[in-house]
Amino acid sequence: MCREENRLNRLWYTAPAADWNQALPLGSGRLGMMVYGGTRQEILQLNEETLWSGRPHDWDNPACREALPRIRQLLFQGRRQEAQELCRRFLVCKGKGSDSPDFGSYQTAGDLILDTQDEGSPEYIRSLDLNSGIAETVFGSVRRTHTVSHQYQVTASRLTGGRGTYRLSFRREGVSVTAAPGELRVLGCNPAQDFCTLVRVETDGSCTVREQTLCLENCSRLVIWTCSATTYSHPDPLAECRERIRAAEQAGFDAVAASEKAWIAGAMGRCRLTLPTNPSLAALPTDRRLARVQAGAQDADLLRLYFDYGRYLMICSGYGTLPANLQGVWSKDIYTPWNGDYHININLQMNYWFIDAVGLEAYGAPLYRYLSFLAENGRKTAEVMYGCRGWVAHTITNPWGFTAPGQDPAWGAFPAGAGWCCRHLYEHYAYSQDRAFLEEYWPVMRDCALFFHDYLAEDPRTGQLVPAPSSSPENNYIDPDTGEKTSICLASAMDCQIIRELFTMTLEWAGILGIRDALTEDLTKMLDRLPPIWVSPRYGTIQEWQEDYEEWEPGHRHISQLYGLYPGCQITGDHPKLMDAARKTLERRLCHGGGHTGWSRAWIVNFYARLQDGEQVERHLQALLAKSTLPNLFDNHPPFQIDGNFGAPAGILEALVQSHEGFVRLLPALPPSWDHGALENVRIRGGHTLSFAWKGGKVVSGSIHSAQGGTVRFLVNGKTQTHTLEPGQTAALAV
Repeated sequence: MCREENRLNRLWYTAPAADWNQALPLGSGRLGMMVYGGTRQEILQLNEETLWSGRPHDWDNPACREALPRIRQLLFQGRRQEAQELCRRFLVCKGKGSDSPDFGSYQTAGDLILDTQDEGSPEYIRSLDLNSGIAETVFGSVRRTHTVSHQYQVTASRLTGGRGTYRLSFRREGVSVTAAPGELRVLGCNPAQDFCTLVRVETDGSCTVREQTLCLENCSRLVIWTCSATTYSHPDPLAECRERIRAAEQAGFDAVAASEKAWIAGAMGRCRLTLPTNPSLAALPTDRRLARVQAGAQDADLLRLYFDYGRYLMICSGYGTLPANLQGVWSKDIYTPWNGDYHININLQMNYWFIDAVGLEAYGAPLYRYLSFLAENGRKTAEVMYGCRGWVAHTITNPWGFTAPGQDPAWGAFPAGAGWCCRHLYEHYAYSQDRAFLEEYWPVMRDCALFFHDYLAEDPRTGQLVPAPSSSPENNYIDPDTGEKTSICLASAMDCQIIRELFTMTLEWAGILGIRDALTEDLTKMLDRLPPIWVSPRYGTIQEWQEDYEEWEPGHRHISQLYGLYPGCQITGDHPKLMDAARKTLERRLCHGGGHTGWSRAWIVNFYARLQDGEQVERHLQALLAKSTLPNLFDNHPPFQIDGNFGAPAGILEALVQSHEGFVRLLPALPPSWDHGALENVRIRGGHTLSFAWKGGKVVSGSIHSAQGGTVRFLVNGKTQTHTLEPGQTAALAV
């Protein structure tokens, strides 16, 4: 059985999940399910992407606008503690922010509990096939097959070969459960929404109702359908669930599973990575392979599986109404860690770094729609809190349109988060060359730049235009005058890098659209007055703040001053002194314990890929698996946070191909143990698709296909070559 079940793109285990961190994820973007694979009791934990507590609320604090001139004056005078105290009072939202019930939390839909009389077996296998979206539990004669359908938006579970007696119940706080023959109906409400989960069963046996439980007997075959919905997206959630399950039942389990397999296989097949494989390791269960890596062993093919798992998780959590949150679409809690919300000081962005490159560009649509939604809400925040035009959003957001600062400026006052989000609009156009997309989202980009046009202030000491007040996300420095822990400053490195990039992107889009107006003329002039990237005279590192302050926490998980290295492109090979300073920044952070969270380690992988250091890429990918990966390969912050699952695949791609400098580098940071391999159908900027193979650290074959046509310059095996292609043309690389 082990040989039958162990395929190339499977997670598989020889025991049931002991807890949620070992369960296996399925999803359709809108719905999520975690399968535990128990023998006597199966738990299917359910999610629905719009099931949130909280409600729309006025968070904008008009007192900030009145206090802003005084805060700036104090900062320009070097009176940092007084400025910080004013920020604590006024550069905050009204109320308790993310600590308030009004802000809300992403929530579980509940647990479907199936109690059985099935006996276990020493030949137990549970598995998740990443190419089909099918999870199976097989032991003895029992086979349980589970999927979540993108087409039908239901979950489907089929049980065969069991003892034929089951009890089906539902568990969740704060809901009412009603049982009827063949059906469980779960209803609940949050402050701003009603929600429901409907469970339907098909069986060749009998079904009776006992209180809130379905009792099933003499079943040789059992199919369980579920659907969840909320009034966030549907006016009548119960009717929505009934209609979706009706359509799925009419199609039948086999057809639903086949459609999902085709969906997943099609999306997964858009890109393929091959790395060295050891057949003896491929025969080991996934948790044992992970344990080997945790003990210090290498397993390149496990990293390939992790790469594919990241793509799979995006397919399962990114195709819905809302973008993937801090846990994708999976949460077991009523109060999810960090509310399961959207953090735009890196976490939401990291989720989407890699989608265009691997052909999952359609899965960015919920993010782009959400940014338009934020822009609408953020216009009010910009006016009320800052007296600025355009739009702004800060560190935390939610489905209800929260765009104000958080309740503590030390972490919650990051207006450049809005500018960072706009980078995703820019990158999608860079990869797709979709002019209609550019035209649709031009107002979002333009109005974000308009906010910073109004927000920047002239530093009387330097004449530069600086963001004031500013901060470096979640980090602090030591005030040189008082020795106190301080967050508020003038012109953090990240703010300045994002604003420079935002103005540059806006001007580029304006040029494509043929727009020249007062804003573009101002932005062109303002670019020359923005602060440069500073290098610390003490450490030779990229300076995190305008002044060369001593860090409060030298090993902080955020390495925000390197935004211009990745995902930005201001620190490149054209600036060797900045590249050297970036390397020293990483060395200093790591020397003091940096990279201790999963997403932070994934960011470091991307940094070293941009520094063209394959040894360090491999070292930190190894550390990510060894120190920050759970048994089901979920990323561990801790606790589970999905961004590392998405950030690491981006880093793997950056190690193999880069196109951010105006030309294409192949194998810029190849890990030493990846002696041979291939990357097929990877997208690069300009609307092109690339495939290549390598051996002994050298590219041995490759081709480029251009959908749009154009000229592409390559650096391959240390030599440059240029290809000019017509639309639809494919050309072989010279190797």
